[in-house]
Amino acid sequence: MVTAMASEELTKNIGLRGVTVADSKISMVDGNAGKLNYRGFAIQDLAQEATFEEIIHLLLIGTAPNIDQLSVLKEKMAEYRTLSPEIIASLQARPPHAAPIDVMQGIVTALADHDPNLASTDRDTVYDSCLRLIASFALAAAAWQRIRNNKEVVQPTTKTSHAAAFLEALWGRIPNKDESELMNLLLILHAEHTFNASTFSVREVASTQAHLYASVSAGVGALSGALHGGANARVMEMLLEIGSLDNVEPWVTKRIEAGQRVMGLGHAVYKTRDPRAAILQQVAAKVLAGREEEKWFKLGLEVEKTGRACLQKKKQLDLYPNVDFYCSPVLYGIGLPIDMFTVFFAVSRVSGWCAHYLEERFAEAQPKPALYRPKAHYTGRDCGPSGCRWTPLESRGEGCPHGKNFEGCCEGYKDEEGCTC
Repeated sequence: MVTAMASEELTKNIGLRGVTVADSKISMVDGNAGKLNYRGFAIQDLAQEATFEEIIHLLLIGTAPNIDQLSVLKEKMAEYRTLSPEIIASLQARPPHAAPIDVMQGIVTALADHDPNLASTDRDTVYDSCLRLIASFALAAAAWQRIRNNKEVVQPTTKTSHAAAFLEALWGRIPNKDESELMNLLLILHAEHTFNASTFSVREVASTQAHLYASVSAGVGALSGALHGGANARVMEMLLEIGSLDNVEPWVTKRIEAGQRVMGLGHAVYKTRDPRAAILQQVAAKVLAGREEEKWFKLGLEVEKTGRACLQKKKQLDLYPNVDFYCSPVLYGIGLPIDMFTVFFAVSRVSGWCAHYLEERFAEAQPKPALYRPKAHYTGRDCGPSGCRWTPLESRGEGCPHGKNFEGCCEGYKDEEGCTC
């Protein structure tokens, strides 16, 4: 029998990995079986049959939209897919070298100033704010990419889909059918993935009853961290470093023998093939066929083949590619710079973040709203019942035997309990 203290020891200091913290009806990941669903629908079916607008409705409302519901959603998205002069001026004020993901975190809070329903606690009204944020966030991302390259901001004219409008705002031209369908797929595959670091950040802030934009800003901030977002960028950097098919085997072998990772192989959750990677691999092969950018896709296939074989032989590890592995050459192929890869992730994932905000804020999977308030086990210095005695500054001496180690002793003081402070 595991005692309470033993159980606590097993669950602390592990970054909450494997610790269930809340119920959710939004998405399910089965890492052992390689399954992912949104609201019960398999990602394979959604990727093949749905539009991103339908996914937005599914995630935020919980059901697939009917014709009228989808029409209203698309009309609202088109209406909200615009930027005020103040937002554009805010983007223009940022230096061109600013990290795009940092720019986007700042722009989320700026967008809050232009939502007339910011303070509303009505679920339907907050849902409308979610549509506003999803639409304007994508446009702001495209606008920043153009602004930092001294290009005019483009207001998209196409209303056929969010995917097409985003590409038009990004490129300055209306994309063709294949390009729009590829972007639609990318948006669907990245829209939601249960309680990862950024999603948990959104829900934690939402639990304080903060507004939507404050909560999503926290998610963008979490995504900027090297241990969460940016994996797709590092995959592309790896492919560029390898450069050619001839370099794959020596590069991969050297890296694995040095105990280093091959980016894009393996996943924190999936113990088998990431279902999103399998979908994207097939589509990427079709879309990039015959194009100059296809070389990066083929290079990725060879890295996967060589890396998996080498890991099995030398480390007895059976790792599969994750979604970032094939997303990278596709994003690079459509002209997105590497430092914008994480921003693209957020353009899609903001839909999932909004769904989690609604679920947390309105207790849609819990008995009632509850503030996240974990506790910590104190392991710092303890100088007895009365605590450590604070000495006047002039009595502490001028040096410290342990240099800059502030956990060590400071010259001139040692209390009766033997605690050196």
